[in-house]
Amino acid sequence: MTNIKYLFLIKHILFIAIGLMSFSCSNTEKEIFPNPQIKAGVVKIHGKLNDPQSQLSSLILRFQNPVTASESIVEAQIEKNGNFYFETPAECSTVFSSIYSPGFGGVILELTSDEDIKVELDVDSSGKLQLNSVTGKNFLTKQDEDNYGSVLGKYITYHSNDQKYDPKMTPDEFKQYQMNWMKVRTEYAMKDVEFSDAGRNFVFNELKLLQAGTLLEYQEGAELLFTNSSSKNPSENWSPPDPEIQYYAFLKSFELNNPQYLYSPNGYYHKIMQILLSVKAFDIPPISEMSVEDWLCKVKTTLSGLVGFDKGLFYDLLAANSYAMQFNDGVTPLSDKQKDNIKEYFGDGEIAKILLRRNENIIKIAEEKSGVVVNKTPDVPKEQLMNTIISKYKNKTVLVDFWATWCSPCLDAIVRIDAIKSQLKGKNIIFVYITNGSSPEETWNKKIKSIPGEHYYVNADEWDYLMKNFEFSGIPSYVIFDKKGEARDKFTAYPGNEKMQAMIEELLK
Repeated sequence: MTNIKYLFLIKHILFIAIGLMSFSCSNTEKEIFPNPQIKAGVVKIHGKLNDPQSQLSSLILRFQNPVTASESIVEAQIEKNGNFYFETPAECSTVFSSIYSPGFGGVILELTSDEDIKVELDVDSSGKLQLNSVTGKNFLTKQDEDNYGSVLGKYITYHSNDQKYDPKMTPDEFKQYQMNWMKVRTEYAMKDVEFSDAGRNFVFNELKLLQAGTLLEYQEGAELLFTNSSSKNPSENWSPPDPEIQYYAFLKSFELNNPQYLYSPNGYYHKIMQILLSVKAFDIPPISEMSVEDWLCKVKTTLSGLVGFDKGLFYDLLAANSYAMQFNDGVTPLSDKQKDNIKEYFGDGEIAKILLRRNENIIKIAEEKSGVVVNKTPDVPKEQLMNTIISKYKNKTVLVDFWATWCSPCLDAIVRIDAIKSQLKGKNIIFVYITNGSSPEETWNKKIKSIPGEHYYVNADEWDYLMKNFEFSGIPSYVIFDKKGEARDKFTAYPGNEKMQAMIEELLK
């Protein structure tokens, strides 16, 4: 379950608090993990839960994909004997992933693509998942894994009333503020924490990407600081200016050609790519049907002096991420010309294989795009709103999903439920999605393009009434209505595909 106010607080802290860190380790002769390789592979996990009598019925595998700027979220059912199995495409030779179940915690795994990985999990006395054994590579020590989560948690939640600032910060003031604030937070988070040398560099790389993201998003970060400032006039409004291109000279210090960034468990590397493609000062056009070489020539004219290099992994991934924006924002497959351009530049290499593989998936999603229906919220009193919506779907079972674009558990569940939609295709079931103004409308319009169903965007008053009426305190939350329009099940937090499908099918009889 995601508490709405808590998630907003965490999001704000992430944007406000991350600045440029000073490193205690040397940049020379560092102990690091072997460099990962871009690879169009497949992750296969044969798993065993040694406590099949626990309440666990399914597990979720989750990891990031740097080429297509996407996240893999796959659910596997646990058999009566405790066995489970995952198989899903991957984009790197080694993938840092997690296997988890809501309420039971999770474990971090380093998975080698195209190898059969064997995993054993236990449930400890407190009901939390523990890693018993795993075949394959083990870069992170157990201490590294435990302390990685601890450091990020301390880093995110650290708060101090000593941070004073001018509420209307210029880009340079914002950058300096973040640099100072980051040093304080890092010292706090890393104090008395032990890592292996390679594990420490792994954590530093993750923090560096977070820092770069925050500095790149000056306008959003500065506006949040202004909004939260106690020294501003309560009625005053202010919009941060667009930074001049010289503001971005800090990019050189982040060594964005570093292949170690491919290990980012949270996908911060490809998120940096997506931000760079959208910076106004860079004026980077969509790749569209330009040749990759011509597009990169234009990009390098702007970026090479800022990042400090003019060739390498970074530029290949930036081009791939431009195609990914077409996939992810518009759910638009590649044209024949784009496919030819990809093959001409990348040949039969791994990036080409990954983009073309993803294109096949986008084609399938696009075929179902007609199933995305954006509805005008009925103009009725809030007390009649839900009944009015449900009455549109007479004699049908209706699953109503209360969600938000910023809610990770909501988005996870939406991806997982795709398997149920496939199995129930053609049956008498309607999927309704309701969100409110906490989801920026522009972001919402992009997200729903890949979410077949009936969509509604309600106002704050309507949302508050619905949440209170159904006694929900967080999201994702769900209500299942039968064919007579009566609410039969309501609950918060996604229960897993097996339970969700069973509840729906019971009402389809």
